[in-house]
Amino acid sequence: MRKKALLAQNISLFEQLEQLRGQNALKDKRIKELEDKVNALSSEKKKEQTVSTEPLERLKEKVENNKKLQPEFEYASEVIGKLVIEAANCSNKLTSGGNTDHRELVNLLLGKTEVAKAEILAAATGEGDLEAKNAKADAICEETLDYYRSVLAQIDPS
Repeated sequence: MRKKALLAQNISLFEQLEQLRGQNALKDKRIKELEDKVNALSSEKKKEQTVSTEPLERLKEKVENNKKLQPEFEYASEVIGKLVIEAANCSNKLTSGGNTDHRELVNLLLGKTEVAKAEILAAATGEGDLEAKNAKADAICEETLDYYRSVLAQIDPS
Protein backbone atom coordinates (compact mmCIF):
# COMPACT_ATOMS: atom_id res chain seq x y z
CA MET A 1 0.00 0.00 0.00
CA ARG A 2 2.80 2.21 0.55
CA LYS A 3 3.68 2.01 -3.11
CA LYS A 4 0.16 2.99 -4.08
CA ALA A 5 0.27 6.00 -1.76
CA LEU A 6 3.61 7.11 -3.17
CA LEU A 7 2.34 6.61 -6.69
CA ALA A 8 -0.81 8.61 -5.93
CA GLN A 9 1.27 11.34 -4.31
CA ASN A 10 3.64 11.34 -7.28
CA ILE A 11 0.74 11.68 -9.72
CA SER A 12 -0.78 14.46 -7.63
CA LEU A 13 2.51 16.32 -7.50
CA PHE A 14 3.00 15.85 -11.24
CA GLU A 15 -0.47 17.30 -11.90
CA GLN A 16 0.30 20.26 -9.63
CA LEU A 17 3.60 20.74 -11.45
CA GLU A 18 1.86 20.76 -14.84
CA GLN A 19 -0.79 23.15 -13.54
CA LEU A 20 1.89 25.53 -12.19
CA ARG A 21 3.81 25.31 -15.47
CA GLY A 22 0.65 26.37 -17.32
CA GLN A 23 0.15 29.30 -14.94
CA ASN A 24 3.79 30.21 -15.34
CA ALA A 25 3.45 30.16 -19.15
CA LEU A 26 0.40 32.46 -18.91
CA LYS A 27 2.31 34.85 -16.67
CA ASP A 28 5.29 34.82 -19.06
CA LYS A 29 2.93 35.63 -21.92
CA ARG A 30 1.35 38.49 -19.92
CA ILE A 31 4.81 39.84 -19.01
CA LYS A 32 5.81 39.79 -22.69
CA GLU A 33 2.61 41.66 -23.65
CA LEU A 34 3.25 44.31 -21.00
CA GLU A 35 6.89 44.69 -22.06
CA ASP A 36 5.77 45.19 -25.67
CA LYS A 37 3.24 47.78 -24.53
CA VAL A 38 5.89 49.64 -22.49
CA ASN A 39 8.27 49.62 -25.46
CA ALA A 40 5.55 50.93 -27.78
CA LEU A 41 4.68 53.73 -25.36
CA SER A 42 8.35 54.61 -24.90
CA SER A 43 8.97 54.84 -28.64
CA GLU A 44 5.77 56.89 -29.05
CA LYS A 45 6.92 59.30 -26.35
CA LYS A 46 10.34 59.62 -27.98
CA LYS A 47 8.65 60.46 -31.29
CA GLU A 48 6.55 63.13 -29.59
CA GLN A 49 9.62 64.61 -27.92
CA THR A 50 11.53 64.57 -31.19
CA VAL A 51 8.66 66.20 -33.05
CA SER A 52 8.17 68.91 -30.42
CA THR A 53 11.84 69.70 -29.87
CA GLU A 54 12.90 69.49 -33.50
CA PRO A 55 11.59 72.96 -34.48
CA LEU A 56 13.11 74.43 -31.34
CA GLU A 57 16.47 72.91 -32.19
CA ARG A 58 16.30 74.30 -35.74
CA LEU A 59 15.41 77.75 -34.40
CA LYS A 60 18.23 77.57 -31.86
CA GLU A 61 20.69 76.69 -34.66
CA LYS A 62 19.48 79.62 -36.77
CA VAL A 63 19.83 82.04 -33.88
CA GLU A 64 23.32 80.79 -33.04
CA ASN A 65 24.38 80.98 -36.69
CA ASN A 66 23.05 84.52 -37.05
CA LYS A 67 24.18 85.65 -33.63
CA LYS A 68 27.19 87.56 -34.87
CA LEU A 69 26.22 90.78 -36.62
CA GLN A 70 28.32 92.62 -39.11
CA PRO A 71 30.34 95.36 -37.38
CA GLU A 72 28.35 98.22 -38.88
CA PHE A 73 25.06 96.69 -37.73
CA GLU A 74 26.44 95.96 -34.30
CA TYR A 75 27.51 99.59 -33.90
CA ALA A 76 24.21 100.84 -35.34
CA SER A 77 22.28 98.70 -32.86
CA GLU A 78 24.30 100.16 -29.98
CA VAL A 79 23.57 103.71 -31.14
CA ILE A 80 19.87 102.91 -31.63
CA GLY A 81 19.74 101.35 -28.17
CA LYS A 82 21.28 104.50 -26.69
CA LEU A 83 18.66 106.66 -28.43
CA VAL A 84 15.77 104.46 -27.34
CA ILE A 85 16.92 104.54 -23.71
CA GLU A 86 17.35 108.32 -23.81
CA ALA A 87 13.91 108.73 -25.42
CA ALA A 88 12.40 106.62 -22.64
CA ASN A 89 14.15 108.72 -19.99
CA CYS A 90 12.92 111.94 -21.60
CA SER A 91 9.39 110.54 -21.87
CA ASN A 92 9.51 109.65 -18.19
CA LYS A 93 10.52 113.22 -17.35
CA LEU A 94 7.64 114.57 -19.42
CA THR A 95 5.08 112.26 -17.83
CA SER A 96 6.40 112.21 -14.28
CA GLY A 97 3.72 111.80 -11.64
CA GLY A 98 1.13 110.71 -14.20
CA ASN A 99 1.18 114.08 -15.95
CA THR A 100 -0.51 113.81 -19.36
CA ASP A 101 -0.18 117.48 -20.34
CA HIS A 102 2.84 116.80 -22.54
CA ARG A 103 1.54 113.95 -24.69
CA GLU A 104 2.34 115.84 -27.88
CA LEU A 105 5.93 116.28 -26.76
CA VAL A 106 6.21 112.57 -25.97
CA ASN A 107 4.87 111.78 -29.44
CA LEU A 108 7.45 114.13 -30.95
CA LEU A 109 10.22 112.31 -29.06
CA LEU A 110 9.00 108.90 -30.15
CA GLY A 111 8.54 110.02 -33.74
CA LYS A 112 12.03 111.49 -33.89
CA THR A 113 13.39 108.27 -32.41
CA GLU A 114 11.75 106.23 -35.18
CA VAL A 115 13.12 108.57 -37.85
CA ALA A 116 16.59 108.40 -36.32
CA LYS A 117 16.46 104.60 -36.21
CA ALA A 118 15.60 104.49 -39.91
CA GLU A 119 18.38 106.96 -40.74
CA ILE A 120 20.93 104.98 -38.75
CA LEU A 121 19.87 101.76 -40.48
CA ALA A 122 20.19 103.49 -43.84
CA ALA A 123 23.66 104.70 -42.87
CA ALA A 124 24.69 101.18 -41.82
CA THR A 125 23.48 99.65 -45.08
CA GLY A 126 24.73 102.50 -47.27
CA GLU A 127 27.96 102.95 -49.16
CA GLY A 128 31.29 103.64 -47.49
CA ASP A 129 33.71 102.07 -45.09
CA LEU A 130 33.01 101.16 -41.48
CA GLU A 131 34.44 104.38 -40.04
CA ALA A 132 32.30 106.55 -42.34
CA LYS A 133 29.17 104.58 -41.48
CA ASN A 134 29.88 104.83 -37.75
CA ALA A 135 30.59 108.57 -38.02
CA LYS A 136 27.28 109.09 -39.82
CA ALA A 137 25.46 107.08 -37.14
CA ASP A 138 27.15 109.19 -34.44
CA ALA A 139 26.11 112.41 -36.20
CA ILE A 140 22.50 111.23 -36.41
CA CYS A 141 22.63 110.25 -32.74
CA GLU A 142 23.98 113.62 -31.65
CA GLU A 143 21.40 115.46 -33.75
CA THR A 144 18.63 113.38 -32.19
CA LEU A 145 19.93 113.95 -28.65
CA ASP A 146 19.97 117.71 -29.37
CA TYR A 147 16.36 117.40 -30.50
CA TYR A 148 15.47 115.62 -27.25
CA ARG A 149 17.10 118.45 -25.26
CA SER A 150 15.16 121.05 -27.22
CA VAL A 151 11.88 119.25 -26.56
CA LEU A 152 12.64 119.03 -22.85
CA ALA A 153 13.57 122.72 -22.82
CA GLN A 154 9.98 123.52 -23.84
CA ILE A 155 8.74 122.46 -20.40
CA ASP A 156 11.76 123.23 -18.25
CA PRO A 157 13.91 126.14 -19.51
CA SER A 158 16.78 125.29 -17.13
